[in-house]
Amino acid sequence: MPVSLRRVTVFVLALLPLIYLLQAVIRIQHGEWNLLGPEPGRAIVFFTGTWAFNLMLATLAVSPAAKHTGWRWLLQHRRMLGLFTFFYASLHLLAYSALLLEWRWLEISQELIERPYLTFGMLSWLILLPLALTSTKGWQRRLKRRWKSLHKWSYPAAALMAVHYLLQIRSSWFEPVFYTILVLALLGLRRWSLLPASKERLSAE
Repeated sequence: MPVSLRRVTVFVLALLPLIYLLQAVIRIQHGEWNLLGPEPGRAIVFFTGTWAFNLMLATLAVSPAAKHTGWRWLLQHRRMLGLFTFFYASLHLLAYSALLLEWRWLEISQELIERPYLTFGMLSWLILLPLALTSTKGWQRRLKRRWKSLHKWSYPAAALMAVHYLLQIRSSWFEPVFYTILVLALLGLRRWSLLPASKERLSAE
């Protein structure tokens, strides 16, 4: 498959959750209230957060998948997946601010104190912000070796996402724990690939 067609495919696939959400909101406006459950606002916040996490996992999975399968072309799409991670994380933050917090900015500090999971989520978004801003080839040239070191912050951002999700466990613990295990597994694969025995294999990256 040509590179341009692959990029379009990844772009469209990453947009599909947003398209689904938009059509659901439009249908709700026309009276189909059961599409997103009894609390559509909370459902939208959860949906956008889940997809930010899904795309973060996909971004982390690119390097291990490329190394273990030999599909080097996967690396060409890592940047786009990372940008979509930030995009959905920003939608998640906006949805929370608009639909749950209702733009009551004075309550933000109180919310961060009373709800620690918000602190971890905000920290993760703040880490992703400079990564998104410096994702261009121009910034890569300016920062040189520092660019790669900066973008390794995606790993603690993913860990913070996992903590953000775990701290929201109420009754169903399966999904938060499952996502956390996936994060740990992907970070573990990254750590294993950096062991001295793997240096020769990584030299081609």
